[in-house]
Amino acid sequence: MRRGQVALYLLMVLVGIFLIALLNVDAFDFVRGKNRAQNAGDAAALAAARKQGRLLNELGKMNVAHILAAAKNQVAECDDIVMAQRKLVLLGPVEALRLASRAARKNGMADREDFEQILREHVAVIRTVYMGGTKENGEPYPEPYPGAWGEYAAAIEDVLADGLACGPDNVEFYGAQGGHYLLMKDFYHAIAGENWCWFHWHAEGLLRSYNNYHDWAPLPSRDENSMENSEIFNLHVRAWQGALTDILDTNEIQHICRAYGGGEIPQEELESSFVITNREQVWFLFDGGRQGDGGYNWGRWFNGLSLAGDDEGYEFPIIGEIKPEYNVRGCAAICRCIQDVEAVAIEAESSVKWAAAAKPFGTVENFDGETDVVTALNSFVVPCFSHVRLVPLDSVGGEDLSTADYGWVTHIRHHLGPYLEHGPGNAQGCFYCLQLQTWEIDAFRESGIRWIKYNAGTCVRGTGGGGGRGGTSHGH
Repeated sequence: MRRGQVALYLLMVLVGIFLIALLNVDAFDFVRGKNRAQNAGDAAALAAARKQGRLLNELGKMNVAHILAAAKNQVAECDDIVMAQRKLVLLGPVEALRLASRAARKNGMADREDFEQILREHVAVIRTVYMGGTKENGEPYPEPYPGAWGEYAAAIEDVLADGLACGPDNVEFYGAQGGHYLLMKDFYHAIAGENWCWFHWHAEGLLRSYNNYHDWAPLPSRDENSMENSEIFNLHVRAWQGALTDILDTNEIQHICRAYGGGEIPQEELESSFVITNREQVWFLFDGGRQGDGGYNWGRWFNGLSLAGDDEGYEFPIIGEIKPEYNVRGCAAICRCIQDVEAVAIEAESSVKWAAAAKPFGTVENFDGETDVVTALNSFVVPCFSHVRLVPLDSVGGEDLSTADYGWVTHIRHHLGPYLEHGPGNAQGCFYCLQLQTWEIDAFRESGIRWIKYNAGTCVRGTGGGGGRGGTSHGH
């Protein structure tokens, strides 16, 4: 071999070694970015859920204080307590977003404009639609207390002024709370990937019966009964109006006061109270509504190894069983973090996404003196939450609302209305609009029907794991 050839081969070997070294650096940076995003997402979700638990405890303390004031017929004090509770339920969870963002920032996440943009737009909606009403939205939204929407918008703006290092994924905007295929991300991804197994398991009837965009049912309208809760990290409680004696007898009222800080009330005082029996009083209860549609509620969490409310009842991949006293769905927080990673070898940038869910847990002493689920006191909220845990994303629900995903929320807010009225138009770079264009093609749906006819037997339900967002479905 000539001397020049040796030098050439040596150069090629050196270049190969150099490229391998760069790839190793890129791989290391990617893994480090993933770990950083995961740590930040987990910390953010735990911080938000911890705040939810503290808020519920404070709400419960106020409920007990309300009982004591009502027993003494202190009407003005009762009214002050209810007003404080209403403000806590609407404004308190917004502060959880600030705490989540601080936790993400401490774990290396930078503030992101895309996380902030949707909420900035939403503040404008609160100030125009909620407060003033529009031709499209009718009358202003009913306020849970006078001046609520102005305070709510200001609270969100105050958090945004600090910047957001994480995004809240399970924000529940009024009137956009799921229950419709067009509000499910999985529907669009199934179209994009021609995932006919998803349609077989979840929407085969739709695939077979659909003709054109006129077939869609209207999107869910606003639920005025839920407007006392914050849309951000919703506590899922309700302001129930009625006599306390309609849900608790005197012995049960005494039990709650003894167990949760009020002390026993003199029996004659309790029996002579006209406020305790006043049906104009407001008491805060855990909201057991919306069970079975994938939303949060304070009903059962699991039936054995299946998620409660899942009509198809397939097994959820968990090990062991949940203790009965913790088997309640309740409120939760889902936070998303994104870490940008620069690939040196290919001169490109990518990002690592991580979504994590956490929820507060606690127990109560029920009317028989036993440890029980937090709703066991006839859903009356008491200060009983003691710890938080990370939980699998799809055991919580709400992730499809994805406020941290600017493109998704923009599609829901600005693109679905015109689509339902006029059909698919110019996608303008919107991934979800492109999928709706594909969905409207008859041949596309017919190919899915044929595939399912001959191959449905090969479809196997997924068992979770990672996913395109980089988070965990059945992790933790």
